[in-house]
Amino acid sequence: MTGSEIHAYVGATVIDATGAPPRPDQTVVVIDRVITTVGPAAQVPIPVEALVHDLRGKYLIPGLTDMHVHSESETDDPRHFASLYIANGVTAVREMWGRPGLHRIRRKIQSGEILGPRMTIASPLFDGVPGLWSDVPDAPIVTISSPEQARRAVAEAIDSGADFIKVYSRLAPEAYRAVLAEAHRRDITVAGHRSDNVAFLEQIDSGQRSFEHMFGVWTATSSDVDRLEAALAGIETAPEFHLGSWLKQVSTVEWDAVASYDGATATSVFERLVAADVACTPTLAVHAVVDRPESIRLEDERMDYLVPGTPESWQFLTTHIYCGGGRSTAETAQHRDLLDWRRATVGAMDQAGVRILAGTDSVGPGLFPGFSLHFELEQLVAAGLTPLRALQCATLEPARFQGREQWSGTVRAGRVADLVILDADPSADIRNTQRIHAVVVDGYFVGPEERAGLLATAKEIAGAGR
Repeated sequence: MTGSEIHAYVGATVIDATGAPPRPDQTVVVIDRVITTVGPAAQVPIPVEALVHDLRGKYLIPGLTDMHVHSESETDDPRHFASLYIANGVTAVREMWGRPGLHRIRRKIQSGEILGPRMTIASPLFDGVPGLWSDVPDAPIVTISSPEQARRAVAEAIDSGADFIKVYSRLAPEAYRAVLAEAHRRDITVAGHRSDNVAFLEQIDSGQRSFEHMFGVWTATSSDVDRLEAALAGIETAPEFHLGSWLKQVSTVEWDAVASYDGATATSVFERLVAADVACTPTLAVHAVVDRPESIRLEDERMDYLVPGTPESWQFLTTHIYCGGGRSTAETAQHRDLLDWRRATVGAMDQAGVRILAGTDSVGPGLFPGFSLHFELEQLVAAGLTPLRALQCATLEPARFQGREQWSGTVRAGRVADLVILDADPSADIRNTQRIHAVVVDGYFVGPEERAGLLATAKEIAGAGR
């Protein structure tokens, strides 16, 4: 694939994600993968060599980034998920569980062998003993019980090509601190879950750059913070389904925490996040499924893009992991309320200036690679963000977080040409990000026919085992 041609995208309304209002009737010129000009169509000269795309009536936004994905696929064909991402306008992803196969896929994308998103790839999960995924065969986790192990694990992750270190929920205090210290010494970013065993305020100041999901946030925003932080640290998981038993116990602590939520304390915590330049990836898409598993629809036509056996896998994971073996009527009602609390908290964090990153946690139950990022944007708007602000959480904010704002994340001169062309205005209704006409990835134009072909390819690969 090559984006070396000259393209002129003429007549679209540009929503550049800088915070500026939509600008109608613009021309965007792309030369050698880079946006060179953005301006009023009547004033921008079109190079004579350009391929001209008439986009009158269309809307042009930056390519989208999903900042929390797990692109493991049960097929051996790397085009499967790559095609779904690009067809959905997702031109970059942050892989939150480092697996060797992901590095091979990235090399194929970088070489132009396949069309796919830019990939930022984590280390294996760094967790305590027992790790929450310890009972899952072949799960690439590193369990750490000492500072020495922590330092060695960081070095090995760097040697294996990880772009950042992924920390998980059960790291003990000494191990957590050693991971952060060694990562800082070696100048590699740390992101992931908060540790149940270290006070959240300490973690904010530790150097961890992002916290994934909403687990454990409310303990620090409670008027009874010491007791609730101790309750998190006191969780003991059960063999066979460590993660399921952990989720059940965390939910109990969360329900206790929201009952003692203190607005002034929450404001102080959010201010600490802002001061430390720490981001939150709330993954409301996965929380919506964890809290309300009845929302999963197996008749969804997007199931055709997933491999045979997916419904059975989802049922197992939902029952034994998400629901911890089952929920009482009272627990079901509590979880419905918890989702509303999560949305409200994300809205408050955004109002306080906390950097919010859009991420989905696909491919868990009820989630679809590429497609679910649009659902996450809907959830962010439901949390109180404006459509334009939600859009920034999938464009400008990921670029800023990764230190790439000078070359990606917005529709401006000098930025790489990662673009999504829409049939309707996302600033009027965030659901319009799903009305995709075409995609531009690294300067390469994916028109309506080729986009349909990507979806057809993904469906064919998924269905090969049927």
